[in-house]
This record gives sequence, structure tokens and C-alpha cells, in this order.
Amino acid sequence: MNLSALLQLPPHGLSIFLLVLVRSSAIFLIAPILGNTNVPARVKIGLSALLALILTPLLLNSPPQADLDTVWGILPCVLSELLLGVLIGFLAQLFFVTVQFAGQIVGLQMGFGMASVFDPQSGGQLSVVAQFYLLLGVLVFLLLDGHHWLLVALQKSFQSFPLGSFRFDAEALGVLLNASNELFWVALMIMAPVLGVLMLSELAMAIVARILPQMNVFVASFPIKIGLGVLTMALSFPLMVGFMAGETERTFASILNYLSR
Repeated sequence: MNLSALLQLPPHGLSIFLLVLVRSSAIFLIAPILGNTNVPARVKIGLSALLALILTPLLLNSPPQADLDTVWGILPCVLSELLLGVLIGFLAQLFFVTVQFAGQIVGLQMGFGMASVFDPQSGGQLSVVAQFYLLLGVLVFLLLDGHHWLLVALQKSFQSFPLGSFRFDAEALGVLLNASNELFWVALMIMAPVLGVLMLSELAMAIVARILPQMNVFVASFPIKIGLGVLTMALSFPLMVGFMAGETERTFASILNYLSR
């Protein structure tokens, strides 16, 4: 008994199941939280297979136009599904890259460059401030049901891009470039409160160094910058959370808008 009969699928049902599995697996490969290397591969594969089993019966009436009985027919469809899944996952992940970048710059300016911890997701060293910003972004993502939005994006993608129909055209490139262009602006807005206070403190210490040249301002600046940075982060916490929430909603709104064309 073959797998199609075992799953009670028509002859082309197994090919549809595999294509849906490729798209869902590609999304969860780099999507926020689920794409983390700390998440076991079995969990990602199991969740992707479960979603493929749920969605396959809904797509049996609209099979791809390509010949799925040959390797040369199914291979372009697999590549198409892989590209679309990676695009959706990457667009969702961009916000977390931005938050992590902003936290890294703030941490370096506060003097936490030497106090770094290993980040298993990126495979590099991150300052404790960058880790704090990243965890805050994850909490905002979960509070806004971002993981549910990913499932909605997956479901919407099959309406706009039937199996094997996606092409990385100028429109897809434009969406990717627009999302990338927003990266530095969003990072600047997240960094602005702390960096602004630190710049003012640098200016004040420069004035003190001119007035009192015998004072070792360089050594005294470390605890001052750390204290001012932490205080500013605490005071701007509500604004930062609100801004992150708005950017998370905007990110998924742009993804769903592209998938709802």
C-alpha cells in the first residue's frame, strides 16, 4: 500500500502534501521563535507535517498545472514553494533582526561591549542589552499572537499563490527592499532615547574635562553612562513596548497585504 492510499488521498494528493510541507517548513525554518536553533528540528518538522496534513485536503481541488509525476515537473514547484516560504519567514524575522541590532548598538554605547553573552540563534556574541531588547521583542510578538499571524499568512499564501505558481518577480523584490529599508529607521527609533541621553552626557563630560583637566573623566564616565542608560531604558520602557507592538503589527500587515493581492 502506498502513502497516498494510506492517507486516503487521490493519486496527486501525495505530491500536493509534499509541496505544502515544503512551503510550511521553509517558513518555520527562519520564522521568529520557531526558527530559533534552540527549537528541536523534530518539533519544526512535526508542526510542518501537521499543518500540511490539515491544509492538503483543502487544496486537492486546485492541483498545480505542472506534471507532478516526473522529477522535472515537480522540481520547479518545489523551488517555488521554497522561495515563497523563505520570503514570508524572512519578512517576519526582519523585525527581530532590527531589535537585536538596536540593542547591540545601545549596549556598546553604554559600555557593555565586554559584557557579552553567546546567542545560539545568530551564533555570535551579543551584549546583555541586545539580549534584553530581543527578549522584549519576543514577548511583544507572543502577546500580539504573532505565531497565529504566521499561520494566517501561510493560509493566505495558498489563496494568492497556488501551489507552484510563485515567482520571485519585481513585486516580491520590491516588498523585500521596502522591508529592508525600514530596518535602519526602526532601529534608530528604538535607540533614540538612550543614545540621545548618552550623547548629552558625553557633551557634559567633555565640558567637565575642559574645566577640570586634572579629573579622570574617562574612568568616571563608565558608571555614569551605564546608570543613565539603564535609567533611560526604564523610563522609556512603555514607549518602547508600544513602538515595538506597532512595528510588529505593521510588519504582519504588510506581509498579509502582499499575500492578499
